[in-house]
Amino acid sequence: METAAVNLPTVPKPSLCVWSDLSVHNMDELAKCSSTTETRKLLANIFNLGNNARGNILLDLYMNSLKFAKTQNFSKEQSSAYFSIVKKTHEVCVSTPFGNLESCFAFFRELVLTHGVHRPPWSLEIFNTAQIAAVTSQIVDTYFRHFKMYKYTFTPKVRLDLTLQYDGLPPTPPPEEETPIQRDSEEQIPEIDVSVSPEAVQGAKEEIAPEEPVQKDENLSELESIVRKAVSLQLKQMHATVERQLEDTDKAINEKIQNLEGGHGTPKGRKSKSPKGSPKGKRKA
Repeated sequence: METAAVNLPTVPKPSLCVWSDLSVHNMDELAKCSSTTETRKLLANIFNLGNNARGNILLDLYMNSLKFAKTQNFSKEQSSAYFSIVKKTHEVCVSTPFGNLESCFAFFRELVLTHGVHRPPWSLEIFNTAQIAAVTSQIVDTYFRHFKMYKYTFTPKVRLDLTLQYDGLPPTPPPEEETPIQRDSEEQIPEIDVSVSPEAVQGAKEEIAPEEPVQKDENLSELESIVRKAVSLQLKQMHATVERQLEDTDKAINEKIQNLEGGHGTPKGRKSKSPKGSPKGKRKA
């Protein structure tokens, strides 16, 4: 069995994205919208989103981004930057159907820091420390918690092409494509009378003798049993491997989410203090 290496797409380098997706004119038009329906129509026109499942999901994501920016009293510049951070993070997520949670979160973290540190022209302090914490918490809770759902919806389905080869057996040839028979347009096919009388059918039934059941060759049946056992064993091993990989992936994602939320463990560099009244090295008589 031959396995091919999976080449994941290269994650782009984070850069400043102020006014990259929503310009000053777009922000002014969004500010004039008086209802949610009007805002959704304007966003659909700006990003050419269709009236389908994917388009509606993106509209919900964009609308939630604008609502969060409004609740945080972001300026137009901050709102445009936050909207682009969400959009570019989603684009990295759906760039491949394979798992890229770690690289996607690393891209998101660097992208946020690019808008939180004043080092022109590489980065600008668009958000302060409190706003960066709020932005990170919001995107982790609303996007990365549903990371697999977005990937399932916006990426193509991956199918496994499995080929088995056994020693001592010739490889199975690939199926041949059927070529349609070309006929001359002027050629006429003669009609053939295939009608059969009931007397002929009854006579044919009487002439046909019952056939004895054909016994399978012993070597052939033994070979079939060996092949079935081998295939069954390999399928069980593959199933166990896939289940183990899924469990490891879920465990790693849960650990990363817990780490992002801030664990309750003892920080590094601190030593746990012993309770008062029972110092180390002393025992009561």
